[in-house]
Amino acid sequence: MIFCLLLISMVSLSQNKGLNQKISINLIDLSLENALDSIAKKTNTYFTYDASILIGKPRVNLVAEDQILKLVLRQIIPDTTLNFQLINKQIIIVPASLKENIAQKVLRPQLKTKKISGRIINKKNKKALAYANIGLRGKTVGTISNIDGEFLLNIQAEHFNDTLAISFIGFKNTEIPLAQISSDEITVELQEDYISLQEVVIRNTAPLALLKSAINNFGQNYPKKSSLLTAFYRESVSKNKNYMIYLESILDIYKSSYQSGNRVDMAKVFQSRKIYDSNRLDTVSLRLKGGVEGCLQLDIVKNKIDFLTPESLDFYYFQMDGISSFNDHPVYIIRFQPKPNLKELLFEGTIYLDTRSLSIIRAEFSYPLKRINETKNQFIAQKSSKTKVRPLRIEYVVSYKNINGKYYLNHTKGNLKFKVKHKRKFFSKTFETCFEMAVTQVDTINTERFKYKERLRPRTVMSKTRLPYDAGFWGSQNYIEPEESIQQALKRINANMQQVVKKED
Repeated sequence: MIFCLLLISMVSLSQNKGLNQKISINLIDLSLENALDSIAKKTNTYFTYDASILIGKPRVNLVAEDQILKLVLRQIIPDTTLNFQLINKQIIIVPASLKENIAQKVLRPQLKTKKISGRIINKKNKKALAYANIGLRGKTVGTISNIDGEFLLNIQAEHFNDTLAISFIGFKNTEIPLAQISSDEITVELQEDYISLQEVVIRNTAPLALLKSAINNFGQNYPKKSSLLTAFYRESVSKNKNYMIYLESILDIYKSSYQSGNRVDMAKVFQSRKIYDSNRLDTVSLRLKGGVEGCLQLDIVKNKIDFLTPESLDFYYFQMDGISSFNDHPVYIIRFQPKPNLKELLFEGTIYLDTRSLSIIRAEFSYPLKRINETKNQFIAQKSSKTKVRPLRIEYVVSYKNINGKYYLNHTKGNLKFKVKHKRKFFSKTFETCFEMAVTQVDTINTERFKYKERLRPRTVMSKTRLPYDAGFWGSQNYIEPEESIQQALKRINANMQQVVKKED
């Protein structure tokens, strides 16, 4: 049996004490929606309400120290014709005259959330554009497209007059006012953007010099203060191209300052759901390093990967591979590979640099195929002497998003593929795992560190752990739309589905 560990873990959530629990929170210059979101995260609850009550409401400014939750809610929603009712983990905002046992039934049809789904494609050849950024212009709400170019975005009523913005490296930005979107499903065609060197103000196009400048600019391009990220996370494990495990979670991520050397990032699970195919789980159990902790470690600016550390730059060849565009202005494309005959095993890949700020906006990197077999001891924690494991692919990607002049973590993904052969079996098996995280919201105001018991433990295997699950929670959340291959797999294994809501053996 093979045991490979996913560096992910389970959160131990505090007990919900209802509307009488005490809370300490800073709500400074927030919309009512964002204030409720902050309270939900703080109290391990979520809100259900008619979104029309948010329209036209003043911004929230409140500092609460050890105050009762229902009193805090009354301060930010002083309208006494509305009341607060707690059903399971939902705080429902309803007319004061409405009885609790019918509140949920009456309110749900009134909810006003706009759901926009669609596909991002290349206008020229109609091919899907994977990992395009989709969000509201000037806001911190967004998602990304999947490998088929598909996306899903849930928009609250207070944003109905905002503008949808779509961006992708090498293509012109497209913006669409939400008021002009009449269909729930749209197709967005992006036009390629060609930029010549003459259009770029070139300071020094030597790629090594550019990267050294980029490293020197980390302090001014990335946040100096901590932030709280809301992120969608998913992982999957397949055997011989058939999915065995598929898991999705909504996470809270505490990101410490990019200048705080020793402070690590923290994550906790807000909600999760998973399925697995019991027919395909056999005596070979595959667990690969990665998961939530892997996604956080892929923040290469914060964690100083080899090809971005001054002392390691001389181990690489760097080559300028042209000029592209992102967010309607130029970016440098720099390819890198390790120098030959090095003892150390190093990555190769591509870095995208903003030409003005020299911020890293994206990086794609992998281990060279000719040396990939050297990586197996990095991922295999324990295995039988009768089993041989050979790595086939180790690939990673990370991107950053500009918010008010600072670049925040936006998307990370890891793809790992292994061939497994048991001595007593004629055929080998191919295992593949993917772990991915997309940031859907950024909060720079309420950024308290998590309590120790709330944090994900690095070595917990989420796919084998009981996690918080509530079916009603997922309807209004932003996440990455599953690829067609995943959707087909979920349909196939639905009969054997084991939900996290059930206690596992």
